[in-house]
Parts: sequence; C-alpha cells; structure tokens
Amino acid sequence: MAGRLAVLALLLVCVVWGAWLNYVASARVDEGNCGQNNRRITFLTPVSGFYLEGHVISNHSVELNLDCQDQCALARECVSYNIGPTINNKLTCELSNSDHLQHPEDLKPRKDWIYRGTQNPCATSPCLNHGTCYMGYTEKKYVCVCPADLRGENCEAAAFLSCSHLKKAHPTATSGNYTIDSDGEGDLEPFSVYCDMTNKNGVGVTVISHDSESRTIVDGYEDHGSYSRDINYTGARLSQLASLTNVSSHCEQFIKYECQHSGFFFYSGPAGWWVSRDSTKMTYWGGASPGSGKCACGMNNTCANPNRGCNCDKNDAVWREDSGLLTDKTKLPVKQLRFGDTGESHEKGYHTLGKFNCYGTA
Repeated sequence: MAGRLAVLALLLVCVVWGAWLNYVASARVDEGNCGQNNRRITFLTPVSGFYLEGHVISNHSVELNLDCQDQCALARECVSYNIGPTINNKLTCELSNSDHLQHPEDLKPRKDWIYRGTQNPCATSPCLNHGTCYMGYTEKKYVCVCPADLRGENCEAAAFLSCSHLKKAHPTATSGNYTIDSDGEGDLEPFSVYCDMTNKNGVGVTVISHDSESRTIVDGYEDHGSYSRDINYTGARLSQLASLTNVSSHCEQFIKYECQHSGFFFYSGPAGWWVSRDSTKMTYWGGASPGSGKCACGMNNTCANPNRGCNCDKNDAVWREDSGLLTDKTKLPVKQLRFGDTGESHEKGYHTLGKFNCYGTA
C-alpha cells in the first residue's frame, strides 16, 4: 500500500511539474548576462497553423515541443518561437527575437507550423535612449542594457560627468555623440556632446560646438568694443559648461583675430576683447598668460612691433594675425566677442572662435 502511495505521489509531482513547465519556463543564464542569474518567462497558448516571419535568430532540432520552449528560455534574445514539421524524427525549432505584439504583420498562416509567444513587457519599449530590452529578468519581468553613457532602470539618466570619465570606464568607447551629466545628481540637466576618443592621447575629449565658429568679418565699428557677438553653445547652457570645467582637469578654446589697420591696444583703452562666462572683460588673447595684457607673440617677444604685445597692434596695412588657445578653465567658455577700430574704409578684421574642449578628470 505504501509503495502504491509513493508511486501515485511521484506521478502527481510529475503532472504538476509538467503543467508548470507548460506555463512558465525558468532558465539559468551566464553570470553577468543582464545582471541576473535566472530568467523566468510566461509563455502564451500555442497557435497552430501560424508562423512568425523575419525574426529568427537560431534554429534547433528537438524531440519535444517543451525542448523548444527550454531553448527559448536559455536564449536571452528569444521572445517567441516557431515549431515546424518533423524531419528525421526531430522537430524544427526556430527562436525569434520579436513577436506578434511588436510585429503583428509578420504573423502569417503556415500549414503544419505552431507559433508560441510570451508575455513580453519589452513590446512597450520601456528602455529609453536606444537601450536594449531583455524580457524575463528582475521583478519587472524585463531589464534594460544601456549604452555606455547612460544608466538607470530604463536608461533614463546620463552615467558620466564627461567624455574623459566615460573613456576611463569604457576604454574601447569610440568617438561619437553621447549624453553626459556634468554635475552628477545635481540640479543641472544632462546634455548631448561629441566625444573625441582619439585626441589628447585618447583621454576622451568633450567637444561643445557653437554658432560662431566660422570666420566672420568685423567692419564699420570704430568705437572700442562697439562690435558685439554673443556665443550660443549647442545644446548646453553656460551653467552646464561651467560644471563641465569643474570636473575636467583641462579646458581650452582656440581664438583668432585677423587684422588690417585694426588693433587690440590692451595696454591702453582696449579696442577689442573677449568676455568670460561670468561676464568679465578679458584683456588678453589666446596663447598669452591670463592677465598679461598680451597676445601669444607678446609672451616670446616676436610681435610685429617689438614694443607692443600683439601683432595687430602694429596697426598697419599688412594683414596680420593674433591667435592661440585660451586655457583658464575658471573663465571659459567664451561668452562674447567685442571689437572696434574698424570704422574707416581701410580698417577691417575677421574673428574665428573654435569649439570648446575639456578633457581629463579633476
């Protein structure tokens, strides 16, 4: 009697277990896949005479329908499968990375085939910003695998303060557009930047464009500083860029002025200057030390007039140039350009302002 009860109990366990497998599949995946060890999938009722086209990721030969279900549970990309006719005593099992919810137009009638989908939360596209959704993981029944520059349950937040921080965490990251959050958990919003992953020995340079990068003429402005050009940076406010300078070890911006009978005259009442992000009038030029009242040539005594600190201060009919990098990150980026001394017909100038670049981690 006891033996019969044991056999009946074993049969009951097998029946219950078989029914459970018919409803939910649980599979062990490699450590590190989606940050989870187990995948649990709820399969829907099989649909006979239908086939999902165009999304097959792998083919298998199996003995039982449940074997195909298990194969799907083991493949993290699988969200549905097709069971085909028997060939050499084996069933054809095709795993798909989409389903009838995401692509209803691809579910087609096909004789001798069975289609089976899943309860797929990824069908609603919960992963933002090009994150990849894998169903069957975590209590939410899905997990998002985010691009290198993003974080959060649904890839909704920027993960890194700058391109250098990103490159440090992901050494193989390539140049391209990324989202950064220069103040981390602070009040400033994340913003999009270009990351140059090859310049500066591949440290990861954050590059910010603006609307005044092209060579621009200055003509007809005689009074000192009467020409004014505001600089508008692409996709970022000055407060965000100031925060970027705080988390970067170096920042720089190229600046150039080409001149004919037009000078700076930093040594007296300046005719031209640049304005810092905090609205300070800056009376020195690219390549010179902050506060020096000079241009680059004035730092090594190579100016066209050896008694002046800038080539343009020669103030003659020859086209001359003063240019170089601004590197004081506490004042960058440039907020505005101001020029004068171009009111006469023989007086002209051209200004060029480069992109704002920051690199290294502070």
